[in-house]
Formats: sequence, C-alpha cells, structure tokens
Amino acid sequence: MQFKPQIFVAMSFDDKYKSRFEYIIAPAIRSIKVDGVSLEPHRVDISKSGNSILTEINDGIAHSQLVLADVSSIGKDSITGHSYRNANVMYEVGLALACRQPMEILLVRDDHDKFLFDVSTIPHMSVDFTNKDLAINSLKEKLEERVKERDYINDARVRLAVASMIKQEVDLVRILGDLPPGKGWTQSKEKEWDPFGINQSARLMDKQVLHFVSQTEEGHPIYCLTPLGRAIAEFLKNP
Repeated sequence: MQFKPQIFVAMSFDDKYKSRFEYIIAPAIRSIKVDGVSLEPHRVDISKSGNSILTEINDGIAHSQLVLADVSSIGKDSITGHSYRNANVMYEVGLALACRQPMEILLVRDDHDKFLFDVSTIPHMSVDFTNKDLAINSLKEKLEERVKERDYINDARVRLAVASMIKQEVDLVRILGDLPPGKGWTQSKEKEWDPFGINQSARLMDKQVLHFVSQTEEGHPIYCLTPLGRAIAEFLKNP
C-alpha cells in the first residue's frame, strides 16, 4: 500500500514506439498527481539503477502506483493470420496480475483485433496514438480513474480491518503507529512493553497488520507494522 510516485510502463522497446512513449504516454502520466506529487513513467530500459532487468521489472511492478501496458498487435501469424502481441509485454502483464489487483492495471492498444481471452476482463482501452491531444487526455482520464478506484478499495480495506479489531488490538496499533517507521516492538517480560499479551500480536499477524522481523538476544520476537498496519495507524489518528 506504499507506492513510489510512478507508473510502471510495459511496452516494446522498438524505436517505432519511441514517439508514442515520449509524446503521449509520458506526458499523460506526468499530468497526474497523487498526494500533490506528479507521477513519472517508469520503464526498465531507461532505468539507471544498475540492477538486473528482472529485478527492475519485479520492483517496478510491485512498487508503482499503477501498471500501464501497451499490448498493441505487432504483427500477424503467417499461417493462421491471427494477430500477435509483444511476448515480453505479456510476460510483464502476467507478473502484474500475480501481485497486483486488476484495477491497478491498465492495458492499452491501437488495434481492434480479437483480444486475448486471458486478459479480456482486465481494464483496457483502445487509443488512437495518431491523435496526440485526444490520446493524452483519454489516457490521463483512464489512469486517474484507476488511481481513484485503487484508493477507494484500499480505504475500504482499512475500514474493514479496523472494524474487525478489538479494543486491545486498536490500542496496540496506536502505540506502534507512534514509533518511527521501521522501528520494531517486542513483547518483553516488562509489563510496560507487553501490556496486551501474545494473543493480540498473533491476531494482528493473521490480519496482516503486524509482521515478524527479528528477535532480541533473549529470544523475544520483534514486530513491525505492515504497510496496511501503518495505514490503519494513520486512519486511527484521523478517522
């Protein structure tokens, strides 16, 4: 639930697609703001991190606000005559489907060929990349819809999680929410550091609000809030 100010873009690296990225996709993305910050397009081929391309793809898909994939037809099979799409892009779409919700993915294409059954239920749209202004505006509109729906779903998830928590669990999340990000909490023998007992932490782990990170020299477990837990802690401060 914590994302970088960027949208991951999966598309062909071929030079003939360069202009649609530079003059349509990138400007559409940069015109969108999340929490007052303009988003940036993120493509693995223009990354300067030095990591392997697979690491870049996985990290980009997992930590971007949304995933945008250009799945336009790139040719037709010489035997069947059926159109086919970029295999690398479809691989990235498959990775996105494995770790993101469908509403966090947007497929775009410039053709009207028969669409793939496996991805037909994912949000997608046809874009006329020859009409620059119309393409930018329509793409921006659709991406903003995805962001709003994502935020709505995440907000609902937080509210449902809070509704399922008992008072002791809420009190524990409030305490952990006041700790600096990344600082752990442990259930020691000292009462002031273990006011809630092991049951609360176990239940919060089941609800994906807490996660185990390490243990003390005495063998006591150390927990941290998950991104969902941090969102809940913020919500409890400003319901």
